Amino acid sequence: MTHRERLLAPFKGITPDQPAWLADLGYWYPAMKDRGLLEPQYQDPDGYLQLHADLGVCAYYGQGGSTFARRQDGVEAGSHEDGGVRIRWWRTPLGEISNRYEFIPTSHSWAHVEYAVKSLDDLRVVQDIYARTSIEPNYEPFISQSERLGDAGLPISPAPRSPVPALMTDWCGVVTTSYLLADELAAIEDTLALIDQSSDAAIEAMCESPAELFHFADNLDSNNYTSLFEPYMEEYYRRRLGQVHAAGKFAVTHLDGAVRGLLPRLADVGFDGVEAITTGPVGDVEIEELRELCGEHDTIIWGGVPGAMFSPPWTAAQIRENTVRLLDEMAPDNRLIVGSADQIPPDGDIEFCGVVADTITERVRG
Repeated sequence: MTHRERLLAPFKGITPDQPAWLADLGYWYPAMKDRGLLEPQYQDPDGYLQLHADLGVCAYYGQGGSTFARRQDGVEAGSHEDGGVRIRWWRTPLGEISNRYEFIPTSHSWAHVEYAVKSLDDLRVVQDIYARTSIEPNYEPFISQSERLGDAGLPISPAPRSPVPALMTDWCGVVTTSYLLADELAAIEDTLALIDQSSDAAIEAMCESPAELFHFADNLDSNNYTSLFEPYMEEYYRRRLGQVHAAGKFAVTHLDGAVRGLLPRLADVGFDGVEAITTGPVGDVEIEELRELCGEHDTIIWGGVPGAMFSPPWTAAQIRENTVRLLDEMAPDNRLIVGSADQIPPDGDIEFCGVVADTITERVRG
């Protein structure tokens, strides 16, 4: 089977010749490129695809594939960067807001140090942005990238960020969201309703598109969202997944970090799979607990190889041992996609990806 066929097989109830292996190289790759450490043959987009092939990894992350386009009328937006500080701003007739990020050289990452929403007035600007947002179908990005990848993988087709994760991740942060929920509940609920409404056309475009698998890229973590799930997230997921499934499509969401609180809930609302599952020795669940946490649901577990294990002090032998344990426990029921959880870090040993690929082939084929 091809990489693409292996990835889609569990969703279609097909037993693959071996589980798919997906590693997110989207953090490691630009860090190596910026530091001048990336080999010449991997420098351009075709080289990025070749890197996946050389490592035995199914191409998925960072491969494009949107099925809709946004337009915002009456919203000005932009960004500028200077001295390791990046500002992203938005302006509507109700005011201007901005996010502030600072670059951390050690980890080669941007820290979100100041969120756009600091007051009720700022939240009203966010409401205005969503009220002025319209969405139209645009299948070309998915079609062209799908043809380009071919059997090497599948484009990631994102759904709009769900209302509560959008509020917390994009606009407010954990602390401000918590205070606003306590002090300005009506305004928060109005904002969530506007974000929900703004996604209607996107979900419709997704369902009518040629894409089969959609990714709710909500970057969930049980520590931040478990208490908010039942009152503010459950109904949204059930409704949207109902639309996706009625169209004959499949959907996963992203859950890394702390898994225990949300995995049972995500399985219960109907996600076909849960991606970036971080297990011990890094996460808060062990491989042997995953199926029990999903209850009676046939939820596909996507992950199981913690990204941190690609860095010291872990070794290739430990990566191999973890992969064998994952396969022995999870692969027999055909509801496993082996995946990094979450990304391969800049100080990770990229050759460990090949160790995982080889271990899968050796274990399954004997």
